[in-house]
Amino acid sequence: MSEVQDAIKDLIYERKLKPGDPLPTEHELAETLGVSRNSLREALKVLEATGVVVIRRGYGMAVGEMSLRSLISELVFHARLSAQEGTKELRDLMDLRAALETSLIVRVAAAMQPKDLEAINRAVVAMETAAENGRFSPEDDRVFHDQLYRPLDNPFISQLLAAFWDVFALLQDHLPNSVESPAEIAAHHRAIYDALAAGDADGASAALERHFDGIAGRLESEQPSEELAG
Repeated sequence: MSEVQDAIKDLIYERKLKPGDPLPTEHELAETLGVSRNSLREALKVLEATGVVVIRRGYGMAVGEMSLRSLISELVFHARLSAQEGTKELRDLMDLRAALETSLIVRVAAAMQPKDLEAINRAVVAMETAAENGRFSPEDDRVFHDQLYRPLDNPFISQLLAAFWDVFALLQDHLPNSVESPAEIAAHHRAIYDALAAGDADGASAALERHFDGIAGRLESEQPSEELAG
């Protein structure tokens, strides 16, 4: 089947098709490639799952848009699977996230616009309001980090960061409680915002590292619950 997948990809290359361009019908593809309809359909299923091809029932097929969907799906699956053995893989994943975000924050500081700061500040205020009531708001935390990297206008960064959130959201109930209070977590985010608002890229990077140190402390404080481990 991999040969048929490669043949479909080669056809896309050779015809210089772009994302969104229509593909030939199944009948035409089968004849052009010299393969059976069953083999073709199986290959198309795989290519659809990986985002190479989009199949619109009743409308035909098209070249897929560039996406990290398949990579992210595997990342989420294997993180959940590995978490059954302990939190090391989650710590490794957090190390990757921290490395990515801290390396990008300098570029963020240079690209930040007033409207971006306003959106980030709204998320911080929402976290602070929740903290005043003794609550941590993961939704506002996610909005904060999503808005933080919007100035870079890079959908792949957004997709990859969203994958980290998906992993931790799925395992949230099984992870140790935070070693920091909601107020302390909100304060980390306020410090990141304040540094960005002042145009202090180094200060924003340092504040972001302190924030990730707090998350790392949560993962290192104890092993996952019996339910997760069992």
